[in-house]
Amino acid sequence: MSIRAIVVDDEPLARDELRFMLGQCKDIEVVGEARNAPEAQTLCEEEQPDVAFLDLRMPGPDGVALAETLMASHPDLRVVIVSAHDEGALRAFEARVADYLLKPVRLDRLRQAVERVRGDAASSSQERLDRIAVRRKDAYVVLELDQVVYFEVKDELVWAVTEEDRFAIDKTLAVLEEQLDPEAFFRSHRGFIVRYDRIRAIEPTGAGTFQLLLDHPEEPKVPLARERAKKLRERIPFSG
Repeated sequence: MSIRAIVVDDEPLARDELRFMLGQCKDIEVVGEARNAPEAQTLCEEEQPDVAFLDLRMPGPDGVALAETLMASHPDLRVVIVSAHDEGALRAFEARVADYLLKPVRLDRLRQAVERVRGDAASSSQERLDRIAVRRKDAYVVLELDQVVYFEVKDELVWAVTEEDRFAIDKTLAVLEEQLDPEAFFRSHRGFIVRYDRIRAIEPTGAGTFQLLLDHPEEPKVPLARERAKKLRERIPFSG
């Protein structure tokens, strides 16, 4: 299982050293480098890496704050914090990072972190949902996921919408995105996950933005976030 990685550190020599060491790990490719939080966010949108190696101390948001931001926007992303100091470890693990490496990084310890990331990714892919228990009054109804047209956040709840009904579910969209089959479902916006095969049309809404018309009796239109359009183009190429 090949892993795509980015390296984020404000020190060029530190980035070079970590990139060199990652080159000695099995099946991992460094697809980009960044010096700070804004560059890291742009790089994640462009490259969609599997793991980000973040320096703890950088100008602006530190590595833990950046990790929280990146993981909120990219639920499948794993983060490894790299630091010369251990005082950030507790915050880092509370933020649910995959690992925390102390500088100078040892190659055997780096390989261990890479394998942990690889194991996390494999575990997530094995926990795909096929059905889900949804609330219906005082009971739960088992819903097959191929019945769901889209999920949305509304009135502070997450709803699974079928052709006939809608059901409140006890999961966040971030958790759902990790557990749903990425070949079947697409996170179009922070408030929506849609089935690929229910996208009937992609409609321009001005200024380079779009909305998705879904195959549903009510013909709902859901937003397509600008940063998600590239991902959709990979699956459904836009022509013209």
